[in-house]
Amino acid sequence: MEGISTLLASECILLDRKADSLQKIIKTLTDTLTTVHPTLAPPSLMEKVIDGGFHTTCMGEGCAITHARCPSMDKTLMAVMRLSPPIDLKALDKADVGLIFLLVGPQSSASFHLKILSRLARLLHQKTLRDQLFSAPTSEAFLQLIIDKEQ
Repeated sequence: MEGISTLLASECILLDRKADSLQKIIKTLTDTLTTVHPTLAPPSLMEKVIDGGFHTTCMGEGCAITHARCPSMDKTLMAVMRLSPPIDLKALDKADVGLIFLLVGPQSSASFHLKILSRLARLLHQKTLRDQLFSAPTSEAFLQLIIDKEQ
């Protein structure tokens, strides 16, 4: 089965960006997917995904996962943004969120979607990995941390 590291291109890892709302973060991440994967995530498709609505789960410890499924998507894609400074997304632990993963995929792949969400949540609950992701100097180093954990 594909893992997180196969869904996440280093070009879709945005480090130390400033944003003041979840909507702006989602827009930036979907625009990034469009730029990096123009045939899989054209602007018209990403607009449909945004209009269809996202579900965001604050995992605690400064991390959140936002996700959506779209009937006209053919492949699951992922992007991530590390915020500087973190923002308040009303997490249950009251911690500001500084790391937001975006997962978008086909409506027909509910099982795969849930497996990736679960795998990502398990990874983000590992303090050592979280700390490393928050301090990774480059997008490539960030991705390599995930690759190493998935092996």
